[in-house]
Amino acid sequence: MTAATYSAVLPGSDGSATYGVSRPRMSNPMPVAFALFGFALCLYGVHFFNVGPTTVAANATSDAFVYALLVGGIAETLCGILGILRGQAYQGCVTCTFGIWLIGFFLLLTVGAKDKAFTPDAVGWYTLILIIPVAIFAVPEFVRLDVPFMVAFAAIIALLLLLGLAFHDLNHDLVSAALAKRPPNLSSVANMLQASAWMGFVAAGAVWFVMARDLYRILGLFGMAPPSYQAR
Repeated sequence: MTAATYSAVLPGSDGSATYGVSRPRMSNPMPVAFALFGFALCLYGVHFFNVGPTTVAANATSDAFVYALLVGGIAETLCGILGILRGQAYQGCVTCTFGIWLIGFFLLLTVGAKDKAFTPDAVGWYTLILIIPVAIFAVPEFVRLDVPFMVAFAAIIALLLLLGLAFHDLNHDLVSAALAKRPPNLSSVANMLQASAWMGFVAAGAVWFVMARDLYRILGLFGMAPPSYQAR
């Protein structure tokens, strides 16, 4: 065996590397992105599950919820970039979009909310406009009839719609109450936020199911063959 033909191939390495140099393949980063995105969705559900008119009026935020947005956003963004570099174009674009949006949402609820010009309408518009790219991203999964992803996308779209409309109603109710010099009626806002919390739980469950499915396929557990490399 000559030096020109020698190839040191290790598990998880690219066999095309010659002269004794192995070139490791990049592993699939998506289970990490799905794990922490589901974590953020679940904490969203916990945060708004028992919300009431008094809580909404107090504009109370949970440290666990806002930090979950940051953690999930960073994980989604980094894993999305790695996925794109690996050739997973579709999943990488989806996770990058959600990741950058989550980081922006974290900043809006923390730094942005301290601005005197901040109104609940800002959260409403920031949330509702995301529905457009999410709906576009959802189309391939409905064409492929991938049920877990279909459930996740449908629940996320419903969550965004309810959250956006709730904050628009909150802004309207606060302005109307201030003009009429009466306490705001925030029961409908609380109801929409509670409904969005249920969507958060549903979406988290679906995303975690996808995480487990991808992870077990990578490991070859339960008779699940590792997936072939596809630029998806």
